[in-house]
Amino acid sequence: MSAEIRQIVARTWTEYIGVPQEQTEEFFTEEATRMADRISRMQAEAQLVVIRQWRTAHHGNQPDYLTQVGLINAARAQCQEIVLSEELYEQVEEEDEETYPTGEWDESNWNRLPEGNEAWAVAARENPDRWTTVFRSDPTEEIVEAVAALWPERSPIFHFYMELLWQSRVEDDKPVPAMAPVPRTKLAARRANAAVMEELTRVVAAEEHRRAQESAEILARHRSGMS
Repeated sequence: MSAEIRQIVARTWTEYIGVPQEQTEEFFTEEATRMADRISRMQAEAQLVVIRQWRTAHHGNQPDYLTQVGLINAARAQCQEIVLSEELYEQVEEEDEETYPTGEWDESNWNRLPEGNEAWAVAARENPDRWTTVFRSDPTEEIVEAVAALWPERSPIFHFYMELLWQSRVEDDKPVPAMAPVPRTKLAARRANAAVMEELTRVVAAEEHRRAQESAEILARHRSGMS
């Protein structure tokens, strides 16, 4: 059982849901264990999906070790978000509508923007950072090819996040890099395109760094637990 999940369960029940008198610390442990088990089962399928999607987007190439660790960690974080939302957070404010995909893991639940006019669904669609969450869209083949051409020297995981960011910006009608070279005679357009590329590079590099730090911390905790 994850100590983090145990802490989230105890805090949410104590501070937001309300703990009946008969519920004890044992209840928190049982709930956290049950949720952690579901997250692990969901992750086993989800990580296969994201790795398969990554390989498809990168012409069948296998991700290197660090990239694969990053993808697996991202899958686990998103599975944890779904399980905690379904099993715990929905109890804070009981609603008739389901707020996250339910049931056994299905590939159709991955990278799917929610439909409907519920506040949570609207917020998920309008979130400019959804490219870092479960509510994101797969990049088009044209975007995948353009990212590889524009940033050939960057890492595969950088490409992965850039593709997701680019796709979200297209959906939000925000500036994106030109897929074809901008003529030298169009100086203003070249400068604008360079500025957009610099902006996206900065955003993705920050996300890549954050995920790498998370991966390193997870691996360190894992090694510490085995020693």
